[in-house]
Amino acid sequence: MSTLRVTGLASGIDYESMITKLMDAQRVPLDKLNQKKQINQWVQDDYRTLNNKILDFKNAAFDMKLQSGYLAKSATSSNDSIATVSGTANAIEGQYTLKVQQLAGAASLTSGKLTGTKLSDMGIATASKITIKGAKGSVDLDINPNDSFEQFAANFNSQSAATGVKVSYDSTLKTMFFSSTKTGADANIDLKGANLNQLFNLTGVSAQTITGSVDSLTAGTQLSGVTGTQTLTVNVGGVVHTFDVTSATKVGDLIDSMNSDLQSSEIKVSLDKDGKLSFANADSSKAITFAESDSGLLDSLGLDSPMVVTGNPAIHADGKNAIISFNGVQGEYDSNTFTVAGLSVTAKQESSTATTIGVTQDVDSVYNKIKTFVDKYNDLISTINSELSEDRYRDYTPLTDAQRKEMSDTQIEQWESKAKSGLLASDSLLTNSLYTMRQSLSSSVSGLASGQMKYLSDIGISSSLISGSSVSGNYQDNGKLYIDETKLKQMIADNPDEVTALFTSDDGNSKSSSGDGIATRLYNQASSVFSQIVDKAGASTSVRSTYVLGKESLELDDQISRLQTRLDDMETRYYNQFTAMETYISQMNSRSSSLASLLNSGG
Repeated sequence: MSTLRVTGLASGIDYESMITKLMDAQRVPLDKLNQKKQINQWVQDDYRTLNNKILDFKNAAFDMKLQSGYLAKSATSSNDSIATVSGTANAIEGQYTLKVQQLAGAASLTSGKLTGTKLSDMGIATASKITIKGAKGSVDLDINPNDSFEQFAANFNSQSAATGVKVSYDSTLKTMFFSSTKTGADANIDLKGANLNQLFNLTGVSAQTITGSVDSLTAGTQLSGVTGTQTLTVNVGGVVHTFDVTSATKVGDLIDSMNSDLQSSEIKVSLDKDGKLSFANADSSKAITFAESDSGLLDSLGLDSPMVVTGNPAIHADGKNAIISFNGVQGEYDSNTFTVAGLSVTAKQESSTATTIGVTQDVDSVYNKIKTFVDKYNDLISTINSELSEDRYRDYTPLTDAQRKEMSDTQIEQWESKAKSGLLASDSLLTNSLYTMRQSLSSSVSGLASGQMKYLSDIGISSSLISGSSVSGNYQDNGKLYIDETKLKQMIADNPDEVTALFTSDDGNSKSSSGDGIATRLYNQASSVFSQIVDKAGASTSVRSTYVLGKESLELDDQISRLQTRLDDMETRYYNQFTAMETYISQMNSRSSSLASLLNSGG
């Protein structure tokens, strides 16, 4: 478009107004295209808003397809101070007894009374290390004499993810409390370091290692000096373990056999770096002694004097399992919250008396699940019916920019409310979907056993409800469902399996829905409608070229762009024509003035 425009200075004609009026007439098709594009966008928005509600209903229908939702059980404990219980879908209705013999506990250690405010106040003069070992692993921690007790605790706890051990320092009690991060017999604490007793005066179990006197043993070494079959006896604190040994027995096989049998006594057998037989004893208070059935066996293994006993300044503590008796059967769990016989149990207190556990069908839970589903269905069809029946005001087209300039904000809002109304009125996609859903609800579920409930009305759900002299539901409700609460709860209590089948059955036939349960049908139909709307209006993340209205919008953009270019060219041509005429008139006026000037001078 030309940037040099000569207005009617010479002719006195208002070309600007003339061209504006000419272009206003020419822009009518462009306005119509922009209005069409705006309607396209509004329809798209309406579809997407509705699809959000359809998606919500689809998700609800999916939940209703799951049988577990209909198997909810209600469990009660006769003594909640001892144990609380809740039922799962796997629980079986009935009465049970539960006795909590021992609560699960974490491994714990408690320091003596600490003096001062930092490690140096406890006599730690130089930097050193302690080893923290728990159920998760082992970490070496640096000890700095200048660290406060709080800083030590923070450093210690920074490794808890790797060790499974934490510590709490109470400044009022001047005490460190060490604890494993989990409960159970597998939870443990091992603290090792020469300065532990000096630092914390911990009370726990010291460990030791006993090393034989014969070196250079290997896993493949055979005890060739042994005659016949001999018996090796390992006595751990009064608990006797025996092992048969022959001249063909390999040291590695003997170690494996001992580790398997001595595990209960917390003894670990291995060969050290010098090839000596080594017994790691987690509890030095339980003395280890060795005996043989005949001479020569202990000498071959280096378990006769002299043996080396090394103390390990380790402090050890173990957690403990919960021990319960359920209907007379004993079990152990590493936590006080566990599942037994389909019941989720939280043990709270040890007791010598049994607690009675009662399990019943959770009617209210299933009823509320069905009611929520029905409410979502009613909400959905109400929204769809509202869209289908909304009045369409065709005289209220989207406003042009020029029209907006002439109106107030309130007038614009009122106008556009009319313009947006009824855009999905009588929409065939929605009409067909609504019809299909209503038909699914009223049709029987085939394939169920004879005499079994096959209609929603059999369990007290229908589009009309008569209760005494009160009648709910008529044709004006457009398929809204009503629930007979008393009947539905009775059906859930008396026939839970039939109620479940009525909603969740699936015949596996994609070409027919007659054998599908109500929830299965509606889930499939909601999925289909959702997909159809996405195909037509897209989703928030969709590319416009992938759905119908988006493609139409792109085509309108192209038409608008082409028409806008033609109008710009036309406007430029008008200005060029009027400019040329204005220039010619200006030239003629100039010549006329010159001629008049010559005539006057000659006179």
